[in-house]
Amino acid sequence: MKFLKWLILFILFMAFVYSLSGGPTYTKTVVVLALVAWVTFSTIISRHKKSKSPGGLRGSVLQGIWVLEKHFRFDPVLRKYEVVSVEPKKNYFEFKGSNFRSGDFDEDRRQLPAEFSPFSVIGDNLVIETEFFKRANWKWSVKGTQLELIGEMAEPKDSKSQFIFYKKNWY
Repeated sequence: MKFLKWLILFILFMAFVYSLSGGPTYTKTVVVLALVAWVTFSTIISRHKKSKSPGGLRGSVLQGIWVLEKHFRFDPVLRKYEVVSVEPKKNYFEFKGSNFRSGDFDEDRRQLPAEFSPFSVIGDNLVIETEFFKRANWKWSVKGTQLELIGEMAEPKDSKSQFIFYKKNWY
């Protein structure tokens, strides 16, 4: 489907270039209108797909694979977050449609098998339907290119962790 979209866009672009190089006015008008229609159609379809994601348009930014970059644990005695060591490019969270999974990468940066679970987004709360993630209240935000998750456990009291992820950008 993506190939077909790009092929049609390429053909429209080539027709546009041809019409600018001296074609009749009618051809120029038709090509420009076709390009405008294509861009409008693509934008509407994209927004419609994103609105079907958990959390709607706002929650659609979660879609994809996020790699753990930093982990902080809250120390209730010192009343501040402390750094927890993280192995680079090892752990990931994946949001795919309304499913979530958490796992590791192997040494070749391929995802190791992990089970999907349903998730939902309610404002800035992330609800993940697994036993481990149900034990905490999860807040999420995307700042620039980073996903920030803050998990606050009910027991023990004041047990909080903060996770910083970046969107996977290698293939």
